[in-house]
Amino acid sequence: MRELRASIDIGSNSVLLLIGQVSPFVELEKCSEVTGLGRGLDQTGVFMDIALDETFEALKNYGKLCDKHAIPREQAIVTATEASRVAKNAPEFYTRVKKELGFNVQIISGFGEASLTTKGILFNTNFESNEVVVMDIGGASTEFIRVNTKTFNISNSISLKVGAVRATDWLKTDTFRTTLAKIFSDNSKELDSFQTPVLHCVAGTMTSLANMHLGNQKFNEDEIHGLTMKRSDVEVLFRTYSDWSPEKFIEKFPFLGKRAGAIRGGLILTHHLLQRLNIEELIISTYGLRYGTFLEGKIANEYLA
Repeated sequence: MRELRASIDIGSNSVLLLIGQVSPFVELEKCSEVTGLGRGLDQTGVFMDIALDETFEALKNYGKLCDKHAIPREQAIVTATEASRVAKNAPEFYTRVKKELGFNVQIISGFGEASLTTKGILFNTNFESNEVVVMDIGGASTEFIRVNTKTFNISNSISLKVGAVRATDWLKTDTFRTTLAKIFSDNSKELDSFQTPVLHCVAGTMTSLANMHLGNQKFNEDEIHGLTMKRSDVEVLFRTYSDWSPEKFIEKFPFLGKRAGAIRGGLILTHHLLQRLNIEELIISTYGLRYGTFLEGKIANEYLA
C-alpha cells in the first residue's frame, strides 16, 4: 500500500499545498493561493479580517483535496512562518482552523524555516559546489542559508524581518529605504558571511521574477526550475518595472494574479539584497518549505517557534 502525505505552508503572502506519494516520490497535487496574510501587519500587529477569510478559504479547499486522497487532515503537516510569529491574533485563528477544518497548524521559527526550506531545495537538485547559499524571500521575512550540499548540514543562517509584503507596505508609507537600511546595519556582519557569486533562490517572489524575465504570461514551472539568471537580468526588471502599479503588472503578466499587489515590493527588495551581497548569478528553484516538510514527515521540536 502506497504512503501518501500532505504538507501545507501558510506564508505571509501565499498558502501552498503539496500532496504526494512518499516513496518513490510522486507529486499528486500542488496548489498556491495568494492570500496576503501579512499585509498591514507592521501597522496593526494583527491579521486583517479579509486576509484571515481568504486564508481560511484556501485551507478549506486544501482540506477537500486531503479528503480526496484519503489523507486524514490531522495528519497533514501544516506550518506557518514569520507573519504568524508576529500577529497577536494568530493563536486564535489557528484554534479556529483546528476546530473547523481539522488542521493542526505549527508555527515554526526562523531557524526551522531555514532548515526545512533547505531540505526542500536540496531535494532532487544537482549542485556543482559542495556548499551553496540559498535565499528565500517570503512575504514578511527573508532567509539566507549556507548549506553543505553533500551532508545537508547548515553552517549558517539568518532570518531578516523583511519580505515582499512588508516591503510593499513600507513603500506605501515611504519608509522602505530607512527601514531596510536599519535592517542591513543591524545585521551587517551576519550578511557579510552570505556574500557569494552564485545564489540559489526559492519562493514566489523569485519564481515570479523569473517568469517575468522570460516574458511569460502564464506561470511555467518547467521553464524556471533550474533557470540561471544574471544579476543584470534583475537590474533590467528593476529599471523597467520598479514604478509599476499592480494593475499594470496584471495586464502584462496575468499569471501574477493576487501576487501583483506585492511583486513591486519583492522586486525592489531583491534589487537591494543582490547589491548588498554582491551577487553575480542566480539559480531559481520551485522547491522550498513545503517540500522540506513533506520529506521530513513531521516537525521536530527544535524547529518550533
